[in-house]
Amino acid sequence: MYNALFWRPYFQRVFKSHLERTLQVLEQRLLPTFDGIEAEATALEEKTYSDLVAMPFDPDFVDESMVAEWAFDAGYAHYSGMEAVRQSLVNSFAPMLYHTWEQQLLAFHRKEVLHPREEHDRENLKLSVLRKRLATNGIDVTQLSTWTLIDQLRLVANTVKHADGDSADAVKRQRPEFFEPHHANEALSRTPFSYAPRVYRPMSGEDLYLTILDIQAYGRATIDFWDQFANALEQA
Repeated sequence: MYNALFWRPYFQRVFKSHLERTLQVLEQRLLPTFDGIEAEATALEEKTYSDLVAMPFDPDFVDESMVAEWAFDAGYAHYSGMEAVRQSLVNSFAPMLYHTWEQQLLAFHRKEVLHPREEHDRENLKLSVLRKRLATNGIDVTQLSTWTLIDQLRLVANTVKHADGDSADAVKRQRPEFFEPHHANEALSRTPFSYAPRVYRPMSGEDLYLTILDIQAYGRATIDFWDQFANALEQA
């Protein structure tokens, strides 16, 4: 029914390898650039303090403790700002992974399932259409073991992009820990009471706190999907 002999190596060579490299870049190239932000903050605090104490000031209005506080604030602002950028980077990989996988699956849909004339109708360029077409040939992609996690990734991706909304509400029910700062930073204490968090700026590293382990789990699901899907095509 489907050209599974062609698609299995294609999935491996093109789809899986791209997703694997995407995760590798995050883990090995991007996140390590943030390893030195604590030392940077300390250095900035020390330099700020040295610069300030070298300036003439009226001891009746400014004392050394105030200078130390200003220096600390400068270092903390750098550290917290860079940590927010780091968190926003991790968060941003949720929509990157989901939409990469989605576009890959739709590419299969357009090349293998749709007739070329059907591509002109944008209503056909949807995963729902592909699922129905596959189902008529005995393939239910929602029954693949990776599907549940990928569908959760869809909700997380929407939350990262749009903040509060239906997807965010679903994620709050399924993964409430994602909205606790301590989930991404063990140095922070857990909130002692339960509440419905508001999500304003996940793309700025606030309100949603995905970890590299979360991204790895979602990424692994998108990668493993292609082996499972290839199996389903061969068995159809």
